Amino acid sequence: MGAQAERVFPIFIGVWVVLGIVSTAFFFLNDNAALKRKVHPPYVIGVSILFFGFVVLMGTPRDVFFYCILVPAIVLITFMNLRNTKFCDTCGRTLINQNPFVCPRFCSKCGASLEDRTE
Repeated sequence: MGAQAERVFPIFIGVWVVLGIVSTAFFFLNDNAALKRKVHPPYVIGVSILFFGFVVLMGTPRDVFFYCILVPAIVLITFMNLRNTKFCDTCGRTLINQNPFVCPRFCSKCGASLEDRTE
């Protein structure tokens, strides 16, 4: 690991731990589905940009081929996070679908329909 990466990596881990704690508290302990629905897209996009920034700061190769792999991977993961996360209006539960090919139709906690709402 290079000197730049050795300085940035502990900050990267610290920021990721804080983001994990804060996002878990907000998205899984909060029952306000409308608020979560509003906050989720900018949060996911912001975290993706932050991740890309940390990768660049850690001194990764400044190679076009590297970025041709990294950027589409980050965009795909961001898209999948936005597409596969739903919020139940009835109970407020955050539902993360593990199957990328099938969207959930009902809340796993209360059984309410998720199809009435476009997210």
